[in-house]
Amino acid sequence: MAVGKLLALLVLLQSLMGAGVRSSIIGGGDAPKGRWPGLVYLDIKTDSGERKWHCSGSILNQKWIMTAGRCWDETRWDRTGVWIGTYELGMPSERYMNVDLVDRLPEFRAAGNGFVNDIALLRLKYPLEFSKNVAPVDLPNDDDIFDSSSECWIAGWGDIGKGTKPLQEVQISILPRKDCKAKYPTMTDAMLCAGDPKGKKNPCDGDYGDPLMCRTARGFVQVGIMSYGSPNGCEVAGFPSIYTRVSSFMGYIKDRMKQLDEELASD
Repeated sequence: MAVGKLLALLVLLQSLMGAGVRSSIIGGGDAPKGRWPGLVYLDIKTDSGERKWHCSGSILNQKWIMTAGRCWDETRWDRTGVWIGTYELGMPSERYMNVDLVDRLPEFRAAGNGFVNDIALLRLKYPLEFSKNVAPVDLPNDDDIFDSSSECWIAGWGDIGKGTKPLQEVQISILPRKDCKAKYPTMTDAMLCAGDPKGKKNPCDGDYGDPLMCRTARGFVQVGIMSYGSPNGCEVAGFPSIYTRVSSFMGYIKDRMKQLDEELASD
């Protein structure tokens, strides 16, 4: 009986989180269940307790989640919940987790119509238990190369309308940096751009933090973190989306997790 009541409560909470907004991965379709076990759904609230926004993130290990730094402003960051093992919003997730802390790269800042150094790490209060629907993502190796020939996918929920909505996915291409730089002058070497030159396949509002996953011989690895797109809309020809290049921040990811784990263990 207690388990049944808990599941009903989780369904109600997720339904309320998604009320009144629309789906936003452009050109996508329903992802097969279990295809992206490293993806999580973040619910972020203001100091008043009202819902502020939602983003996606990816599981790094049993205690750490990676996402976009833009998902928070300067209000309290402890009002963040993480839905683990989610497939269909409005239906039960495997678990809901609270967050110990949010660590956004200090060099994060707004630039032009987007952001630079757009990455953040979340430490969970309790360790995850992995399953077929909950597993860490693989990160790039030093010798990995990703370009327009790579098979890459973006997955997320975007802004979900009323009712249930399965996880959405779409295959997109990494595009030449010089072409994207012309559209996004503040683009740096620590970013990459991906999408569809015709604007028919793209993430959109609410997809910030979505992992860009590309296939390698050892399976899919997370190459990027969805950061921003055209200020004129989500389906604008010639304007793909900009992603934080994960390989540019491997030092921050590894060193910061280790440092904060040691600091918290000594408290």
